[in-house]
Amino acid sequence: MTEIFNGYSLQTWMSALIGAGSIGLVGILPLFIVPNEQNKKDKPYLEILLSIAVGSQLADVFLHLLPEAFSHPHASSIQIGLWTLIGLLLFFLIEQIFPENQNENSKIKTSGYLNLLANFIDNLTHGAAIGGSFAVSPFVGITTLVGIMIHEIPHEIGDFAILLKSGFDRWQATKAQLITGLGGILGASIALFYSNSIHSTQWVLPFTSGAFLYVALVKTVPDLLKENDLSHSFRQLFGVLGGLFIIYFIVIYIG
Repeated sequence: MTEIFNGYSLQTWMSALIGAGSIGLVGILPLFIVPNEQNKKDKPYLEILLSIAVGSQLADVFLHLLPEAFSHPHASSIQIGLWTLIGLLLFFLIEQIFPENQNENSKIKTSGYLNLLANFIDNLTHGAAIGGSFAVSPFVGITTLVGIMIHEIPHEIGDFAILLKSGFDRWQATKAQLITGLGGILGASIALFYSNSIHSTQWVLPFTSGAFLYVALVKTVPDLLKENDLSHSFRQLFGVLGGLFIIYFIVIYIG
């Protein structure tokens, strides 16, 4: 087939872009999976899902993103640590510039938008992995796509819970998740365009790690700590450990 755009065939480009776009469609699943507790005072499922979000984001940072960054042949431990701090501090700076709006007419908290930004960057890295894999062969591309899609399901459910807690309604959260999925298509395009110099994007993984650390520990955990009776603490511990185990299982047995 005729080679286009940086030496790759139309089939390679279409496969990579469709594959990356399908990752964004995973954002629809929580709408059908997460129970609707919008009009309830006590929201046990949302509390568990927020806890799962914390566990899965922390596990993603320490079991997936950072190990993958360190495994790169051109990896520098100092640069990885620096970019992790930059990601964390940049999100702190963004929140200082755009503080929580105390106006009752504005119900959406800054934490929701911060999570969307972190999710967009995460999808960018997934898209780049998919694009680079399809550049190698269709088989490598498909296996990478399946692994990332399985990895994304618990993440998208946790992100959906964070958006609901931040003031999004269910449809707003779903549409926002789909929009962040465009980061995957962008990432795949970048990977195919710059496949010969992909090491120049090494900063993305540790930067995303810093962003996830900020969203999980600074924005989500404090909301969980507001509820401190035994039943709430048990639900939260169960959720955090569940999120950790899910990502651990995916990383160890699926890759």
